[in-house]
Amino acid sequence: MKDLIDECGKDLSAYGYETVPLEKFNATSNKLFIETKEQAQTLGFEKGHYFIINAPLLPLMMQEHKEMLEKEVASRLKFLMKQNKLSKNGKTLFVGIGNPALTADSFGVKAVEKIPLLAFKKNNRRLKLLPNVFSNTGFNAFEIVRLVVEAYDISAVVMFDSLATENISRLGTSLQFNDAGLTPGSAMNNFGSAMNRHTLNVPCIAIGVPMMISSKSLGQKRDIILTDNNVGAQVEFLSLLLAEVIDRLF
Repeated sequence: MKDLIDECGKDLSAYGYETVPLEKFNATSNKLFIETKEQAQTLGFEKGHYFIINAPLLPLMMQEHKEMLEKEVASRLKFLMKQNKLSKNGKTLFVGIGNPALTADSFGVKAVEKIPLLAFKKNNRRLKLLPNVFSNTGFNAFEIVRLVVEAYDISAVVMFDSLATENISRLGTSLQFNDAGLTPGSAMNNFGSAMNRHTLNVPCIAIGVPMMISSKSLGQKRDIILTDNNVGAQVEFLSLLLAEVIDRLF
């Protein structure tokens, strides 16, 4: 299982994959809609709407990208919210997937931590969950999320996670959004269970950024997980940016 839709190893042009240049920084926006069961089986991804913003210069000039990325991220999320009929009136569960003890795997946790909760207001419709990882807790994240969704009458789940890539230049430079959900750790191991509309019975939006790459993708025999030496700054910048956009939309 791959994390990024455009690294599935297929020629996606035959499935309607589109790339649109953005206003500056050589950034692009890519989209792919997987609409049939047959397409999903062929590509190895769940049915849904997929978007990827690629910003190759982001690690070199983060603050300069902020305004543009906020605009583009908000546009993609608004589309997914509209497609799934999400509104501020329902309870939204924000889930930060990953290991908070590992910087490269902490993006999801950091993003959810930064989303304001407003817990003491009567109209608060936001709930946050940080299930950690199986190796630290013995619990499968899916089971924890499922129980919370059922117990608290959740209307939608928005998940954040660090992803894996096969292209070292994409570390910290690609942002993927979809309404197909995600499988925690799918690119690195087989411990996770898929979290999506089918398994949780509510709309699921997944937001991920590739922060890790396997040494095998770089032609090495040993399977070592590698990341950028500036990953801490990338995680901090992108988690804050996404939390601020979420705060305005939900």
